[in-house]
Amino acid sequence: MIKTMLGIGASLAAPKVLSAIKDQKVNVVHAIPGRVRLKCDRWKNEVTASNLTQVFTEVPIVKRVEASAVTGTLLIEFHEPTITQEQFDEIVQGAVNTSVASYPEVQSDLAQILSNLLKTLDSGLKKQTAGRVDTDSLLSVLLIVSGLLKLPANPVYSSSLLYWAYTIISKDKKERNGT
Repeated sequence: MIKTMLGIGASLAAPKVLSAIKDQKVNVVHAIPGRVRLKCDRWKNEVTASNLTQVFTEVPIVKRVEASAVTGTLLIEFHEPTITQEQFDEIVQGAVNTSVASYPEVQSDLAQILSNLLKTLDSGLKKQTAGRVDTDSLLSVLLIVSGLLKLPANPVYSSSLLYWAYTIISKDKKERNGT
C-alpha cells in the first residue's frame, strides 16, 4: 500500500519536476562517475552562476562545484563515484530552483539592450558634437521646448515635462559636483 502511494505521489510530482526542467532546458553535457556537467542558457549571468556555486558548495554529496556565467554550465564533482537517480533529480531540481530564485537579481535582457543603446547614442552624440551635447542635455532641451510650447493648452502636462527636464539637469549638476 505504501509503495503504491509513493508511486502515485511520484507520478503526480514527476510532471511538475520535468516541466520545470523543460522550461529551464537543462542539458547534461557530460557525465562520468563522480562528475557531471549541466548546461542551461538561463545560467549565463554572473548572479545565477554565483548563486549556483554558493548553493551547491553546501550540498553534502558535492565535493567541488564550478559554475560558468560565460558558458551557462555547472560542473559538479561528487564525493562518491555514483549517485542515485533521486539524488541526481534533486541536484537538477536544486539548480532549477536556484536559477529561478536568481531572476529578481538579474538585469533583464531588454534593460541591458536599452542601456547599451543609450550608451552608444550618448557616445555618438558626444563624438559628433565634440563633447558639447549628450543624451541628457538633448533630452532636457526637448522636454523644455515641448513643455513651453504646450503650456497654454495643457499646463499640467507642460509642468510635468518641465519638471522632468529639471530633474535631468539637477542630476547632471550633482554628478559634476560630486554630491
